Amino acid sequence: MSPTSTRTIFTLGLFAFLCGTTVPSATAQDYDLATWGERVYDAFASKQRYPKRALDAKLEGTVKVEVTVGQNGDIIGFRINQSSGHNVLDGSVLQILNRINPLPPLPEGLSSFNFKIPLRFNMDEQQTQLGADIQVAEATPDWQGWQRDVSRILARYQGYPTQLIEEGIEGTVRVKVQIAMDGTILAQQVVESSGNPILDDEAVDLMRRVSFPKLPENRESVSLTIPLSYKINAKG
Repeated sequence: MSPTSTRTIFTLGLFAFLCGTTVPSATAQDYDLATWGERVYDAFASKQRYPKRALDAKLEGTVKVEVTVGQNGDIIGFRINQSSGHNVLDGSVLQILNRINPLPPLPEGLSSFNFKIPLRFNMDEQQTQLGADIQVAEATPDWQGWQRDVSRILARYQGYPTQLIEEGIEGTVRVKVQIAMDGTILAQQVVESSGNPILDDEAVDLMRRVSFPKLPENRESVSLTIPLSYKINAKG
């Protein structure tokens, strides 16, 4: 199913949910809510990520989520109504909701709203490759061990924007990071774009979500430029 058709189905479903449960005929508020639903779908589509562990294991499935939104757009509750059958996919729901929170404010007259959305994880007959090429100048065993630890951390948390898998978009983002002595990332900046803003944002968001091991040899700080690759290869 194409992203456009999925968007249409979600928007119409949201509109039908309102009309079928609250009022007998469509009102101006309903049309406002349908427009709001389009914006909500766009938020989910741009922020949903396919976890690397699920990609590596070729796990697919759909998580059906019920979300409650307050008047100002804050997500005030959610629950999984139907599991994908895979913990790693179900567990990514909270990360997605954190990325999109808050949603747009509700239309005037609504104090809260509850909606359901299916989050689909499907590789669409494609194989993906994620990677981070960590290179430190120091060749000592301590630094080489630190480099391996950083690579493992990035491999664990790097994800592929689901929307871009569906659209067949790939690229490499080079991100410069400043790392403190305790491993905290103090700053991150895209120094070479992938050409796609969603991939660039994903790379920066990844660096905001992770922290690295303490720097070796009591180094106060270090600056690294890390290429993050997102590749798609058609099966067969």
